[in-house]
Amino acid sequence: NGFDFTLKCVCSIGFALIGAVNLLYAISEYKGDKSVLRYPVTIAAGLAFACAGDIVLGYDFVIGASLFAIGHICYFLSYCVLEKWKLRDTLIGGAIFLTAGAFLLFCPLLNFPNPVMQIVCFVYALIISLMLGKAVSNLVGRRTLLTTVIFIGSLLFFFSDLMLVFDWFMDLDTASLCMGTYYPAECLLAFSSFLMTWKGKE
Repeated sequence: NGFDFTLKCVCSIGFALIGAVNLLYAISEYKGDKSVLRYPVTIAAGLAFACAGDIVLGYDFVIGASLFAIGHICYFLSYCVLEKWKLRDTLIGGAIFLTAGAFLLFCPLLNFPNPVMQIVCFVYALIISLMLGKAVSNLVGRRTLLTTVIFIGSLLFFFSDLMLVFDWFMDLDTASLCMGTYYPAECLLAFSSFLMTWKGKE
């Protein structure tokens, strides 16, 4: 249906509900160790903020993008729950951000309607670059089903956001690529919450 606004809202509420259900599953499996709930809680929060961002983005880009950013920060923090921040994370995330930031600053094909939009995209690029960098680093440090699912979800997220930039600021028809990778990314991150409860870090 062309990813109309109503369908987007339904799909976004759907992945937020998946996160909530998986959080309830984690709580039902709670054995007295609060640390096992940190990942499902932060993932569920990220999904909720992403859902809110999807809805608000239809009315206000800056506020919607801010809600997305908070959601991505939650995802990033959840990755840090799995593995503490390391120098490797900084190097990988920094390399991704340098590439993304240079693209936003110097690509002549980008057409931002005002400086605020460019600043929002730049800050957002920093957050999602660190998120993807941490996912890559966790996969390098511990190759498991959980870290693999998180990496694939994060990579799809990064690609989806890049397609959004192409669609909004380069007038390219990439909306289908954006939406077609965004929702699988969200669902994979929601699924990772279940995996964490079911199999731990194995």
